Order: sequence, then structure tokens, then C-alpha cells
Amino acid sequence: MTTWIHPGRLAARLRADPGLAIAFGAAAAVLGAFVLYPAFRVLVYPSWQDYLAIPHSVRWVQAARNSLLMMVLSTATATLLGFVFAFATTRIDVPGRRFFRTVAMLPLFAPPFMVAFAYILMFGRQGLITRTLLGLDVNIFGWWGLWLVQTIAFFPLAMLIIAGVLDAVNPSLEHAARNLGADEWEVLRTVSVPLIRPGVAGAMLVVAISVLADFGNAVIIAGGFPLLATEAWFRMEGMGDLRGAALVVAMLLVPSLTLFLLERYWVSRRVYVTVTGRGSRLEHPPTPPLFKWAAFAVCALAALMVLLVYFGVVAGAVTAVWGRDWSPTLDHWRLATDRIDTLWTSVRIGALAGAGTAAVAVLVAFLTSRALPGRQILDFLAVLPGALPGVFVGVGFVLAFNPTPLGGSLWLLAIALAFWHLPMGYQAARARFQQIDRSIEEAAANLGATGLRVLRDVYVPLLVRAVFDAFAVSFIRAVTNVSIVIFLIAPGQVVATFVILNMIQNNIWGAAAALTTMLLLLTFAAIGATWLGAGRVLRTSPMG
Repeated sequence: MTTWIHPGRLAARLRADPGLAIAFGAAAAVLGAFVLYPAFRVLVYPSWQDYLAIPHSVRWVQAARNSLLMMVLSTATATLLGFVFAFATTRIDVPGRRFFRTVAMLPLFAPPFMVAFAYILMFGRQGLITRTLLGLDVNIFGWWGLWLVQTIAFFPLAMLIIAGVLDAVNPSLEHAARNLGADEWEVLRTVSVPLIRPGVAGAMLVVAISVLADFGNAVIIAGGFPLLATEAWFRMEGMGDLRGAALVVAMLLVPSLTLFLLERYWVSRRVYVTVTGRGSRLEHPPTPPLFKWAAFAVCALAALMVLLVYFGVVAGAVTAVWGRDWSPTLDHWRLATDRIDTLWTSVRIGALAGAGTAAVAVLVAFLTSRALPGRQILDFLAVLPGALPGVFVGVGFVLAFNPTPLGGSLWLLAIALAFWHLPMGYQAARARFQQIDRSIEEAAANLGATGLRVLRDVYVPLLVRAVFDAFAVSFIRAVTNVSIVIFLIAPGQVVATFVILNMIQNNIWGAAAALTTMLLLLTFAAIGATWLGAGRVLRTSPMG
């Protein structure tokens, strides 16, 4: 509910607390500079004649059709698989449900190209399974290989959203339906599915946006199948056609922004709370054997496909020549160690991006929780990057900041990554703000604390977990990013993902696998350190 404040009282409040007004202005300025301005530069860089010429370009029209086709196919299968996983992991009598949930989370921590790379090793023409074990000659490159890869890469997103909605459904409704004579299929069709419909719609939209923006998997496994996400890079790197790259990513913005607005409508406004009121919560009734074992079989097969991703990369790192000489070796690790400096560059950029995301997310969430004029604009700018594909952000920062002193610097890359990942940290911090009782703030204000003092002394200690989570997610996604890095990379600041991508494209698979394994170890170490750090701070915090 929006709280209305009389303009006179609001002006008096801002005069009495100028720090709050300055912070609001500063937040609006940085969001305008690093979110709105790059997007504006992309849209206005091509001329109107360029936009009007799009229908006459056979390749661009084909790339747009292919992108929409992959969006439909991959979204359908990833959401269906995510639904099965969500169903299995929320039922206490499905065997191995905790194992399935853990395995399903693994793709979220992997670099965006890792699934495609691993499946080339396992199912390609030199694949361990297809060629060595089955003796088949399989060409995994193309649309169907990309379909398989995107399904495995993005179904965890659907699982997380749908599982949250399924958890919110009170099992007493299922008991009531069964007591009225409904069979298992009728319970699923008339009770469960209608109640989780907003969650399924939200999951489909999140997956669809991710598929449209997927650059890492597409550039490795799509082969000669043109897509909008890869076409921009080919234009810029292969032809030096910055105007063409801007035009292509501008085309990508139309379906992404449309889906993003639909997601905001269905997920944010329809909410996941499907049951209200008080009352006891019963356990789920026993899952029918047919449903239980069918879900188990699907989850087991999908879990195997996920584990093959990690097995393929690790095995590739210790195999002499993949597909020809299976002798164990550490030679690839020595070659990868020669590029370990790129790993440290990734860590530095990831740390800067994570710190930037956490700081801006908490500040903006605090400001939008105040009854300040224009806070809806801050809210929109903070979530807008979630609708922008990585290639769009990369091209936008090139156009906006390359001519400035920031151009070609490590700072520009860190800023781009920090603001692209801002929506996740912002939404988490905003949700946490809504859970904190305002009486704590009122007590501090009555004692004379200003708005920013309240943020520093009251909210920040209570938001430690949200701050650490925002930092960890932004750090992981920054060190594994490809779609932005590929446009902003410069001499002296080469990162690990850029080197790995070049190694894969030049068929240096062993060293690429070794460096990818190092990157994975770094990612998991960062997660562990974050959890330990957050736990230690919470234990020592006077408000923890």
C-alpha cells in the first residue's frame, strides 16, 4: 500500500534530512548513467533507415526467427522439466528428493558455456558416449544440440520458482479434494495446477528471457544456426560493424522487454501466496505410485545429464587427447596454469562487481522503501537490467563509455557487470526491507537518527545475509560471464572466460577443460567463503 505524504511535510522532511535527498539524487544519477544511458545509446546509434532495412536482411530475419524458435522449444522443455523436479523435491515420499534438488542447482554455478562444452565432449563426433562407447557418428552442433543444452542449463530456474509456489500450497486442499471423491488425476488437474499457474507462468517467462539472452552456449554449439545473441558478436568482431551490432541487439530488446513486462505482471502482481489465513498445515498425502516413480525416473535421467556436464569437463582436463588417446595426464593443467593470471583478473573484476551490486542494491532498496517522490523511477531503473540481454549491455557500454577515460579499463567491465546483476541483489534486499518491522526505525528516528543513520545503524546489520547473498551471486556471475566480457575485454585485463572460449573455438579442449575446472573450484570456494563470512558476521552482530 502506498503511503501518501503531504508535499509540505515531505519538503520539510528532506530539508531536515539533506543526506537522504543527496543519497536519492546520487542513486538516480548512477542508475541513469549506467543503466539508462547505455540503453539509450544502443537504440539511437542506428538510424531510422537502418531500422527500416531490417526486413530486407535475410540473415537478420532468419536469426530473429531462429531465436524465437529456440525460445519456444527450450522454454517448453525446461519449464516442464523444472515442474517435474519441483514436484519431486516438494514430496517427502519421493526417493532421493534432496539429492535431486542439490544436483539441479549445479548448472547455476557453472559458466554459461560449460553445458555446451561438456556435451560436445560427451555426445559430439569425438564424444565419449556417442563415439567411444556406442560407436555412433553424431553431430551435436545445430539447433537440436542447442535445444538440449538450454533445457539442461535453464530448467533449475523453473524448478526454483515452481517449487516455491508448490511449497505455498496447503496440502489440506488436496486432502479435502480426495475426501470429496476426486482421484489423483483430478486433484492434479483441478487443484494443484490452477493454484500454481502464476508460478508456472513466471517460470516460463524467466526461462524465455534467459534463452533469448543466452550467448555462451549458442556461440559454442549452435554452429551455422544464426541467432540474434551471437549475430551481434559476429558483426562486431568479424566485420567491425558496430552499427550492425547495435541494430541486432536492439532487435533482441523487443521480445526481452515484452517478456520482462509480462513477468512483472504475472509474477509480481499475481504473487505466489496461494493460501491465506491461519490454520494447521498437514503433510502432503502419499504420492500415487505412478506419479512418484515417473517423477523419480525423469529426475534420475536429468540428474545424470547434469552430472555428465561436470564429469565431462573434469575428465577432459586429465585426458591426453579427447576421443583418441584416453591416457591420464596433467599436461593440460600446466598449460592452463600459464593463464592463471586471467583467473586472478576475473577474481578482481568479480569482487569489484559484487561489492558494487551489494552497495547499490541495498541503498536503492532503502530509498524505494521511503515515501519519496520518484521512487517508482528508481525501482524501474533497478530492475530494468533484468530485461536487457548481456550482449545488449556489452554493446551499450562500448557505445556509451569507450570514448571516455573509463573506456578499456578494468573499472568499466566491473561497473557493467555490477549493474547488469543489480536486479537480483535489489529484489533480495527489497524483500528483506519489507520483513523488518518499521517500529525499529521509528524508535531510532525518535532518538534523533537521520535517514542515512537509520540505514547504517539499523538496517545494514539486519541485512547482512542479503548483502552477502547479493555479493556472492554477483561475484559468481561476473567471474563466469561471457556475453558482456566479450565486448569490453581489452589488453591487460583478459579474463578466464574469454581465454576458455578462445581455447574451445581453437579445439584446445584439454587446457580449456582444466581452466574451466579451476574456475569451478574458484566459484565453489567463493560460495563457501561467503557463507562462512556471513555466518561469522551474524554471530558477532549485536542485532544478529
